[in-house]
Amino acid sequence: MKFNDTLTTLIKQALEVGATPALMGEPGIGKSSFVQALAYSMGTQAFTLPCNQLADKADLTGARLVPYTKGDGTQSYKQVFYPHQVIQECIDYAEKNPREWPLLFLDEINRTTSDVTSGALTLVTLRKMGDVELPKNVRIVVAGNDKGNVTSLDEASLSRFAIFHVEPDAATLMSVLGDNINPWVKTVLTQYPGLIFQKSTPTAIVADGQDDDDGNVTMAELFDGGEEMNQLTTPRTIDNLSEWLNVADPQQLAHYLATPIQIGDRETSLLNEAIEAYVGDTVFTTQLVATIAQDLASNAGGVQQHRVNVPKPNCYQSLKAAATVTAQSVLVATLTDNEKSGSLLYALKESKDNARLIEQLAQAITQIEPEHTRTLIEMVTSQQIDRQNLEAFMGIDAPIVNQAKPVLSAFL
Repeated sequence: MKFNDTLTTLIKQALEVGATPALMGEPGIGKSSFVQALAYSMGTQAFTLPCNQLADKADLTGARLVPYTKGDGTQSYKQVFYPHQVIQECIDYAEKNPREWPLLFLDEINRTTSDVTSGALTLVTLRKMGDVELPKNVRIVVAGNDKGNVTSLDEASLSRFAIFHVEPDAATLMSVLGDNINPWVKTVLTQYPGLIFQKSTPTAIVADGQDDDDGNVTMAELFDGGEEMNQLTTPRTIDNLSEWLNVADPQQLAHYLATPIQIGDRETSLLNEAIEAYVGDTVFTTQLVATIAQDLASNAGGVQQHRVNVPKPNCYQSLKAAATVTAQSVLVATLTDNEKSGSLLYALKESKDNARLIEQLAQAITQIEPEHTRTLIEMVTSQQIDRQNLEAFMGIDAPIVNQAKPVLSAFL
């Protein structure tokens, strides 16, 4: 299943019914980014614990022997549990934000020792470590690899999850990167979305990304390329390449393109070699170099506008349903800082008259959360904000409005 809106909907539904989604797929395809975006769309946060960085089960459970005094005054030892820092941060956040569903993301759950995997599975099943229980509003998501050097999971372990075998999706990657994606990279992914995940260039594949049969290259075929350390084209490596191209000097790129080099028996350009360092010798590289060459020759380019994702907090419907100003004010007073900030963001985006709610929130907020601030600026600069609601916000006499005016007024 591809990383798209359908998968997002299915994962949210699994979380709603108390199931634990398991995202199984190849490394570097965007599982971690998907979970972070999922949490943001739910108006909450994701707390990522890379299980492959844990040496043994004790690193996960925090099991320690500590001295204590028995009732008869003699000294002894007992085992206590100090949850991993990431787990404790998730617990603390969940307790402070009881109406949210914060995500505890156990990444690379089976690319570690069997001892650590066993401990992670116990956490999923019992939702506790020793005497420390996960709050009821914490939702768990796990991710792992379905091939390679991994700890296999038996049927009893697999039955604990709703397993989704995932593949990268070009449209989702472009949406996640937004305005940060390089226009050349975006052009290639738009025209040839199937090139988002590749290993070495198959000899049967021609420049348009299709082979002599049906154009399908399986994941197994892509990873069955021997033991050479060749770079892959994946969402992760494409993101890195995109960032480099965004800061690269076009004149320098033109120089690289015009500089021939020899790589083994293959004649290519210095630009090819530079791009292959990020995404390998793949059809994606071939198409990207051709796109860059054509664009440099015509001196064209530009970034297309993307749709800004504005999450709707769980509390928002109750805010809109409040019948009076007083009732709305009382409800706003019960919200957490993150809920207030997220509700203000959504009220500004919604194409309805939200002036009353916006004023209530603006008066109650001490600061707009950093992630919400970035989204607000994206909304304004791309003109994806309700003009009437923005003007209502700018007319409010409140500290948070006065802080935002210098930036937002430039776009009115």
